[in-house]
Amino acid sequence: MKALLAGSVCRLLAVSLVMSATSLWSAPIPGIPDGCATRCHRSKARDGVVHGPVASDDCIACHNPVGAAVHPKQQGAFRPVAKGAALCQTCHESMASKRVVHPPVGGGECLSCHDPHQSANPSLLKARGAALCFGCHDAAAFSVRHGHLPVTTGECLKCHDPHQSDSPRLLRGSGAALCFRCHDEKMAAGRSIHQPVARGECCDCHNPHGSSFPKLLRNAYPEALYLSYEQNDFALCFTCHSRQMADDRRTDTLTGFRNGDNNLHYLHINKPDKGRSCKTCHDAHAAPQQRLVKERIPGFGSWDIPIRYTKTDTGGTCVVGCHKPKSYDRLRAVSNP
Repeated sequence: MKALLAGSVCRLLAVSLVMSATSLWSAPIPGIPDGCATRCHRSKARDGVVHGPVASDDCIACHNPVGAAVHPKQQGAFRPVAKGAALCQTCHESMASKRVVHPPVGGGECLSCHDPHQSANPSLLKARGAALCFGCHDAAAFSVRHGHLPVTTGECLKCHDPHQSDSPRLLRGSGAALCFRCHDEKMAAGRSIHQPVARGECCDCHNPHGSSFPKLLRNAYPEALYLSYEQNDFALCFTCHSRQMADDRRTDTLTGFRNGDNNLHYLHINKPDKGRSCKTCHDAHAAPQQRLVKERIPGFGSWDIPIRYTKTDTGGTCVVGCHKPKSYDRLRAVSNP
């Protein structure tokens, strides 16, 4: 009899403990959904950006219990319903269908950049702005004297898609079309257009992230209108144009800007004190006159020096505010006053 009574008491006590545990587990906490987040997983539903299934306490949308297990503390009790990106793609569309795919995306490593539960950052990112990119990319490579504004402000995604693209380097557009999302496309319009600009190859002359030279240029290009001639000062132009065009006083091959064999580039540029820089007469992008010749030269106080250039088949004529009208002909040298 005593044994029977003792057994009944034990059963009642066990039921009571189970009911107490159940009550404790399901007791709601203000602001926290019932279920997994009620007691143990409060950190998964804090303020900030919360993943939809987490916010709705739908843990089993991504996690499945194994067998009769009821808690992940049991070894192997819970497991994702799928592995890697396949889990994300039960809700999200594939981000790896275009020609160029970000390596973490292609490897199904979504959690390299995203937290699956919550984040203080938009899109559940693990860090904000460039700080996230520098988790893999070398920040030192972007520490330059003249930085591109999106880079210096940490807005890598202004130019790059973080998942995939049909353009190289995950760019959001191709060629100059990408640059013209921010820059005025009128700079590439004119009667004559610099060939790299016409091809949309802005990066031939500019480094898109930053440079030790002004205007993100890849090499030296003088800002001054007048300077003593040093070949290295024009290193950017000489990456495509012949370095000898400004070195030889006489030539019949190095430049079309000559009067007979008198090299007029040499005449303008190669001076010990007051040589003209390329930008004095030419626009680096496009110009309303032939040969990228500007209509006006700024930089002389309130007066912009006018240039009127007329091209011929074998030469041309310049009417410039800084000297009398001058003509040149490559086949029959013109005698100018």
